[in-house]
Amino acid sequence: MQYIVLDLEWNQPMSYNSPAYKSVGGKLLFEMIQIGAVKVNEKLEIVDSFSQLIQPRHYVKLHPRIQRITHITPEDLEGAPEFPEAIGNFAAWCGEDYALLTWGCDDISVLNQNMTFFQCETPLGKIYDIQRLFGEVIGNSKERKGLKAAMEHFEIQPDEENMPFHNAVNDAYYTALVFSKLPEPGKVLDYPLTPKKLQHLDRAKRECTAILRVRSLKDALHSAAALKPPCPICGKHLEVEEGYWRKTPDQYMALADCPQHGLAFIKLQFGKNDEGKRIMTRSASLSDEQNPAYVRTKHLQWQQKIAAQQASDAE
Repeated sequence: MQYIVLDLEWNQPMSYNSPAYKSVGGKLLFEMIQIGAVKVNEKLEIVDSFSQLIQPRHYVKLHPRIQRITHITPEDLEGAPEFPEAIGNFAAWCGEDYALLTWGCDDISVLNQNMTFFQCETPLGKIYDIQRLFGEVIGNSKERKGLKAAMEHFEIQPDEENMPFHNAVNDAYYTALVFSKLPEPGKVLDYPLTPKKLQHLDRAKRECTAILRVRSLKDALHSAAALKPPCPICGKHLEVEEGYWRKTPDQYMALADCPQHGLAFIKLQFGKNDEGKRIMTRSASLSDEQNPAYVRTKHLQWQQKIAAQQASDAE
């Protein structure tokens, strides 16, 4: 039996008020634009790879954030097959006697929605979760670590110049390297995946809030709760790469970028509860604008604010 490690990239509507989105509604939140996969033999060696670009039928205009992250352009998709043909090509490449693996539930949920929407009956079999097995190996099954964190754990160095992340076949390759480092990789078959139902939330429901007890302001700002806040849509833990800016003595702001849903504003509000204990209220909400120039400008402004704050603190 061979293992096939799968990764996907997908497009999204330019706006949830756009005619393209309204024409399909919540039946197709994300439309796949690339399938990437590698085959791993019983010796845990990568023996083959598959990369298939897909021409979107509904979200034909690539979202600027998707182009920025994946480096896929509209020109790349010209002449590519639509999803039904692409998934058929992938199934033919898979062959027989294989186990299909992926990192977490996101890919299988998008794949399932595309399969259902396009009425594809191509059999792919069960899909198993490497991410969950990795969590068990490191003794932290509840926190879902990202692929980069798993690579760091096993001291796997990415070749970002020639094989950048957020390319489906490259991410599948990196995931396969992590899989090959696991002590008992065959145990991945103990973790079958079930697709999640994808749904669009109204903007009024897009704020994610949590209230946590904290010991001190310094500890709170360096805690996982502050540095890895959840995306308000998918709940995936994000990275606060630019740091926090102090708006008031009790309020701090930051930016984080979700690969699927875009730029999120993170706010920390400090205060005390009814018992006089110090608490931190963390909220996360999506930005209205997601084009690349806006994201770069916001990050630059954040860096300038932090630098100005540090200079003021040093005086």
